[in-house]
Amino acid sequence: MKKLKKILLINWLYFSKELIEVGDVNFLTGKNGAGKSTVIDALQIVLLGETNSRNFNQAANEKSQRTLDGYLRADMDEYNPYSRRGKDFSSYIACEFQDEAEGTSFVTGVVFDCRSDGSRQERFFIYMGTLPENCFIENGEAMEIPALRLFLKQNYARAEIYDTQREYRRNMLSRWNVHNEQVLRMLKKAVSFRPIVDIQKFITENICDTPDKPDIEAMQQNIRDYKSQEVFAQRLEEKLAALKKISGLYRAMNQAIELWRVQNFLVQWSQKEMLQSKLHQLELEKQDCTETLTATEKRIREISNQIAQNDDRRRKLEVICDQSRLSQEKEKLDSRRQALLEEQNRLNQGLQALAQQVQAEVLRLKSLCGKILEQEAEETLLPVQKAARGVLDACAFLAPENGALFSHPLESFENAQRAVAAFSGVLRNAQHKLDDRLAEWNEQRDQKNAALANLRKNIKDYPRGLLQLKKRLADELERQVGCPAAIDILADVLEVADEHWRGAVEGYLHTQKFYLLVDPAYYKQALLIFDRFKKEFGPMSFGLVDVGKLRERETIRPRDDSLAKKVNTENQLARSYMDYLLGRVVCCETVEQLRNFKTAITEDGMLYQGYVARSMQRDRMENAFIGHYAVSLRISRLEEERKQIEVELHHWKPIRQLLEPEKEPLFTQFFVQNTIAEKQAAHRRCAEIAGEIAKVDAQLSKTDFQWLEEQQAAIKALSDENLKLNREKDGQNTQVGQFKERIRQLDDELLPEQHRQLKAMQDRLAEEFPCEYQENVGIPQYQQEFDRLKRAEAVFKKFSSIVEQSAQEQDAAKDKLFAARREYADRFKFYAFRIEAMDNEEYAAEQRRLEESELPQYHEKIKTAQESALEQFQNDFLAKLKSSIDQVQNQVKNLNRALRHAQFGTDRYQFRVERNPDYAEYYDMIMAPELMEGDVGLFALPFQNKYGQLIEKLFSQITMADDEQLNARKQSELQENIQRYTDFRTYLKFDLETTDQNGTKQLLSQTLNTKSGGETQTPFYIAVLASFAQLYRVNDTSVFGNTVRLVVFDEAFNKMDSERIVESVRLLRKMGLQAIICTPPDKVADIMPIADRTLLVNKDKYQMHILTFGKEIAQ
Repeated sequence: MKKLKKILLINWLYFSKELIEVGDVNFLTGKNGAGKSTVIDALQIVLLGETNSRNFNQAANEKSQRTLDGYLRADMDEYNPYSRRGKDFSSYIACEFQDEAEGTSFVTGVVFDCRSDGSRQERFFIYMGTLPENCFIENGEAMEIPALRLFLKQNYARAEIYDTQREYRRNMLSRWNVHNEQVLRMLKKAVSFRPIVDIQKFITENICDTPDKPDIEAMQQNIRDYKSQEVFAQRLEEKLAALKKISGLYRAMNQAIELWRVQNFLVQWSQKEMLQSKLHQLELEKQDCTETLTATEKRIREISNQIAQNDDRRRKLEVICDQSRLSQEKEKLDSRRQALLEEQNRLNQGLQALAQQVQAEVLRLKSLCGKILEQEAEETLLPVQKAARGVLDACAFLAPENGALFSHPLESFENAQRAVAAFSGVLRNAQHKLDDRLAEWNEQRDQKNAALANLRKNIKDYPRGLLQLKKRLADELERQVGCPAAIDILADVLEVADEHWRGAVEGYLHTQKFYLLVDPAYYKQALLIFDRFKKEFGPMSFGLVDVGKLRERETIRPRDDSLAKKVNTENQLARSYMDYLLGRVVCCETVEQLRNFKTAITEDGMLYQGYVARSMQRDRMENAFIGHYAVSLRISRLEEERKQIEVELHHWKPIRQLLEPEKEPLFTQFFVQNTIAEKQAAHRRCAEIAGEIAKVDAQLSKTDFQWLEEQQAAIKALSDENLKLNREKDGQNTQVGQFKERIRQLDDELLPEQHRQLKAMQDRLAEEFPCEYQENVGIPQYQQEFDRLKRAEAVFKKFSSIVEQSAQEQDAAKDKLFAARREYADRFKFYAFRIEAMDNEEYAAEQRRLEESELPQYHEKIKTAQESALEQFQNDFLAKLKSSIDQVQNQVKNLNRALRHAQFGTDRYQFRVERNPDYAEYYDMIMAPELMEGDVGLFALPFQNKYGQLIEKLFSQITMADDEQLNARKQSELQENIQRYTDFRTYLKFDLETTDQNGTKQLLSQTLNTKSGGETQTPFYIAVLASFAQLYRVNDTSVFGNTVRLVVFDEAFNKMDSERIVESVRLLRKMGLQAIICTPPDKVADIMPIADRTLLVNKDKYQMHILTFGKEIAQ
């Protein structure tokens, strides 16, 4: 064991010359400002091998402005009469160590040569031996560096003065037999103790040695290289995809052109065949017309001869009759009788026509009234049925079997007219009412059909405007914030947990279930947008829920028996709002229970609220919108409602048709007053004519006219025969004219035109379709279609209807191809190729070049760069991080080994180090055993399958592409990511576990905020002592364990009580450590009795001295 025995201070602040002897446990104390930290700062320079003033007085006073020059020249106070400023002098700080195992001593120290001009130089030195009796002072002055060199060379065999601090520290640690610079960092941290706030940071900074971070610059460059290659390759892939698309569109265009060409041929060829067929038909028709014309002209000549013979015979008979007296008398009587018959017939026709009209109208009215009276007596039909009975009663005298229709008085007809008029008025009123009702039902049916169509697409029939408002809000919000922002309808994200309570939930929420939910982060923007849209959507029952403010202002703790528990949701915004809205609405099984609560509800919708019990409206309860099952419920409800409407329509439509009048009523006032009255007069005149005809018939019956009648009958027979023959002749003459005209039309118009059209079609086919195409493609295809459809007309009809569509498809295919080429040119800035070329050779050649040459080359480059990056990732990143983690875990194991037998009072302590759950997947990748499997660990397929995406994610965190412009924020994020992911501590979680005498374990991280100052200092000292014990190898009994055991604490134990201080010193002794404990005088009573040596710093104005007391004085 190597112990510090003495400390020498020469010209150090207010210490002119001070030799301090120390023991195992040393208590350095004194009033505030007496110089305790002055001694500690001097000791730090020698022990740490640093002259950096940042180490000075950190624990004693964080705001201290002490500097090395201030200590050396003693000019921190401008009134100091002993100030060394403006003088030449030397200062010494030296420590004498004794090696108890070897019985030797060595000294480490530093000398400062200060000049009056403010300059200085220092040298650290080490030599074997003890501090000289002269304490490096000759002739009353401290030796300068040259004199020290000579002095050491003359008096000590093994002495060295170092030009660099690094060289001094290396040799000092060698003398200490501690070959690890972590001990220097631990000494520095022990002196500058800070209260423990973050246990993770405390352990990593105060306990563990921090290995160097991986150098990732080369890896970053390789990542950037292959990412850049990937971007370019992706561009080529996109280019190739565009060319493939163009190639496909070119093929599609050619297919469309060929399809149109075949269809066009079939249309034209079928037209040609139809023209040929029609020409043949016209020629046959001309032949038929010529033959028929010859036969008709022969028949006309025969008829003319027969008519001439009949006319000659008739004239002879008429001469004989005209010379007879009986003929003249009979002609007079016949003339009189014929005149009377004509008048009677005329009057009877009028009477019969009107009688038929009246009887038809009566039948129509009786039929209509009968059908109306057959209907059920409903409110709408009651007035109509009453009026129908009146019509039947008033028209009873107009029965069809009543022959003497116009013999009835005019008053009867007037009564019938009034009844019919009243019936028509009532009928019109009923029609209007029924039309309104049917229109309403039809509109309701259409609305329900539209709603059902949407529901079957899982689109709820929300109130008008809600879905449009939701979409407008979402679109505008996305435009403002730059990313999609979810807008949810409350009913869409809720589910009713218990269907028995659906009606209660639906009814209580009512229109609130149509409220919209938005992320609290975007609520302010959403509210302004909502306010702007309100005029467009008019009065709305929709709302925008402010869940953020709700959570901020309200305490949301729903009752277990509340209506909120009847609603499920995975949406946390909806959950908060439901718990707030329904969390105090208590669910009751009976109405008697309602009064026990402020707000309560039963399953069937009885609500108790505001000290009022009321039943919620059934339509609100049955109006299901909440959750997915609501769609099925609404479909069932709407289908039932639609069915009811259909029943009503089915019932009332026939009735409405029944009420529709076929025509205006016959029985008008004008008809009765004029037409009926006129026909009654005609009826009376007919009776008079019948008497007159009877008288004429009596006269004719008294005279014998038999011979005369026989002659007249013969004359009539000849006239009738000629009349018949003339009609036949006229018909034949007409046919002759028609046949001549048709033959002229065929010769002059139709046949020449048909020949012209056929010739034109043949020429067109020859021009558009070469003979080879006709013979090999067109005609075989036509014959195939003709065999199937049997007629040229059918072929023409089929393909003429689709050839235009094919032409449009051909144009569309061409447009698509040209558009794709134009898009290719614009997107890739390549305008050398012809966009509207009908061939595709340029684009096909470019596609072949990419597929066969350029893309494979880039893929090879990407593969090479990626493999290089992954190799560096494994060797320079993962391997170094794993090494650092292994190193720290081994350090913790060694610390725990040192702590295993160390007990603080009744407590024991152990450090805990495990993977950080926030970075667990990264830790697993770093520590993956596959990485140890030779050179292919990282490239092994299982490792890539498991961690490939994570590697890419990590690459994107610590590397930006070369072409990516980094603003200040992104640059800061990149540096933060590099700092985080290259620090092994990111992947670990540290803690300190305390086990009390009962075996109860606690983690310091969980109890840190609840402990007192002394309780938080305890883990610090335990951790530091364990770390020093491990670094000094106190349990190693070999020569490797013969080390310095020194620990220095400034402002130590200032928060601890007496018991904890005693336990800390006891633990320090048990671990075999030497300590210098610097603390204010208030701890004298606690520490002095247990310290081996008490060093009291005393300051008298500008002079400092140390008074030494042993343990025996304290006792």
